[in-house]
Amino acid sequence: MAVASLCLSTSAVADDVSPKPSVHVKCCGRIRHGLMAIGGETTGTKIRFERISWELKLNDAAHRAFAEKHNKEQVVVTGSLRKVKGIEVKDRWIVDVKTIAVCDPTKDREETLLAIHGTLRSKAAGVAAGMTIEAGGQSWPVDFATDLRLQPVAESLLNQHVSLVGQLKQFPEEESREPVLQVKTLKLPTDDCRE
Repeated sequence: MAVASLCLSTSAVADDVSPKPSVHVKCCGRIRHGLMAIGGETTGTKIRFERISWELKLNDAAHRAFAEKHNKEQVVVTGSLRKVKGIEVKDRWIVDVKTIAVCDPTKDREETLLAIHGTLRSKAAGVAAGMTIEAGGQSWPVDFATDLRLQPVAESLLNQHVSLVGQLKQFPEEESREPVLQVKTLKLPTDDCRE
């Protein structure tokens, strides 16, 4: 029952999951628009939440006008996330924006939800506790502490294609490390949420 409710609460992100490796996001944070960078290595727009900052690729005039009007305000963005190698900035994270709106303070918090469709891997041979999911050339560390019932299911699905939905967390003591995906749901591409 609890897992079914988690599936429903994360369906806005999970519905975007495609059968190929992909990373879809829904994040709420402060937008900055009109930015410039040396060598032009920027989309000109960023969103910052929980000590994480990503660039936004605004795909139409309406999105750009919205970003300009709401510069330095809290917004909610959905889209697909990709990593681009840069010259001045080693790794640039870019969200190809699908939707953008003002945050609703009654229901939106500064956070991000990710729906990742990829291959579940063990960090070391024979060690299931330290797992990652690989998608789009990126390996994401995963944590099942939010729902410990998912850990044994994940262990049985190592090296298989799965869909994980969860919250991306950057812990203050680990700012030099990659953020961790705190998993809320685990699905096979054709299955309902796993317990």
